[in-house]
Amino acid sequence: MPVNGSNGFQAANRWVKEIEGKLAEKLSIRMENASRQKRVQEDIDRCYEAARGEGIPIKELKAAIKCRELDRKKEAIRSGLGDDGAETLDQIRHALGDLADLPLGNAALDRAKAIDSLVNDEFEAADPNKAAAEANASKIEEGIKPLH
Repeated sequence: MPVNGSNGFQAANRWVKEIEGKLAEKLSIRMENASRQKRVQEDIDRCYEAARGEGIPIKELKAAIKCRELDRKKEAIRSGLGDDGAETLDQIRHALGDLADLPLGNAALDRAKAIDSLVNDEFEAADPNKAAAEANASKIEEGIKPLH
């Protein structure tokens, strides 16, 4: 409501000053964070250089770190769906051929490897089916593609 003799916007000056102060504070915080982020990045760079000094290839190390980050993100997405949603997601991914990265796909690969190991151990001596078993195990692993 306008005050007598005013257009009602005299209080705007007070709000403009307060908002501008908050914007300046926000910018200051952003600059402080940028400085902290730069220091952390320098620490990360030093870690990579130390790893390089120990003979670890940096490109592959960065790729491994990125893969782990992506795995955590994928698991967080899956967990956020709940049990029914996660099961539906697994079914969709299976339909898309993404079986290897699913719990069921991992179990199938583990079982196929275990069976193959048993077959190899039991029939190591001149088994005529050994080559067929290895070919089948290979086909199973080829058909189960990992997500990337």
